[in-house]
Amino acid sequence: AEDETMVAAMEAAGLNFIGPCSRTVHDAGLKDEAKRTALKCGVSVTPGIDNGTALTLLKKHPDAAALKALAKEQGLAIDESALDDDSISVEDKADMVLAASYDKGVDLYTVDELSVTLTEAVQKMTADYPENRVRLKAISGGGGKGQRILGIGEADRTAEMVREILNEVKTTGVGDNKNVLVELNIETTRHQEIQVIGNGDWCITMGGRDCSLQMHEQKLLEVSVTVESLQKAIEQAQASGQAEELRILQQDLKTLSTMEDEAARFGEAVGLDSVSTFECIVDRDKHFFMEMNTRIQVEHRVTELCYALKFTNPDKPGDSFVVESLVEAMVLLAAHPEKLPKPERVPRMNDSVEARLNATN
Repeated sequence: AEDETMVAAMEAAGLNFIGPCSRTVHDAGLKDEAKRTALKCGVSVTPGIDNGTALTLLKKHPDAAALKALAKEQGLAIDESALDDDSISVEDKADMVLAASYDKGVDLYTVDELSVTLTEAVQKMTADYPENRVRLKAISGGGGKGQRILGIGEADRTAEMVREILNEVKTTGVGDNKNVLVELNIETTRHQEIQVIGNGDWCITMGGRDCSLQMHEQKLLEVSVTVESLQKAIEQAQASGQAEELRILQQDLKTLSTMEDEAARFGEAVGLDSVSTFECIVDRDKHFFMEMNTRIQVEHRVTELCYALKFTNPDKPGDSFVVESLVEAMVLLAAHPEKLPKPERVPRMNDSVEARLNATN
């Protein structure tokens, strides 16, 4: 579902993939690309670095001329005019060269060289945020895989953890993208996600889900987070004079509204033409974008119980239909993307919950 190469191959073969297009999978599915896109469209992101591989390459080839010479030496298929474009940063140019190297299947850096760069980033983050641990995350990871948390004072274990991560996500081969993100680990946190749906033109959100209760990075409980539920709770807190609860609920509503707005903007930026999930971590009154999952998730039923989608003919207001299944919406989007007008979300129930049983040893 999140394999850009497979989706692109299906598109090239004239097949219609029921899910996000290859462009969306690339721009949103790769964690480093997603973080850069988020920064460009004003989405709040976790402090850290997402371009460790580019920084590693620039240590050996520090400017555009050196990168151009490297691309020529390696026979990489790259637009040389882009490397001469002064409006493009040298980091972005390094990323272009790296992308071409992955396409060709050649390595331009070693894991040892990458580990040195990431160790330096961990050391700097530890100095800037001495009370926080640091999270390492493979760009191709997901579902709890490809992540490690370094304890305070454990920067010297970075290289060891990087190798573990790359082995876990199976990106140790020649020509594999071995980029690993370095992020501040938010210690007091809730894990929340926003359901997003779009047709490549419009993009809307369908509320949130709180999945903070986890074990071994796997979700155990998914609880809906909706405007309607929070508004009702706010009214109850006001009526009963619970000042502190009222303050927290009002902040939660503000945070949800901001996350939904950012999720819709991000979806439009990556050309979302199906269903995806915008994931965030929430720390009291702050929130940070983590990643976008460019697929349907098993917890999508939590959203379906809270909202349906009403599609109305813009030329005939009385002509409409309601979709209660996100999978059905995905099929409709795959079959008739440009014909589907922007829907309105229709509240069904204020709250829903899903419990998951995870096999473990």
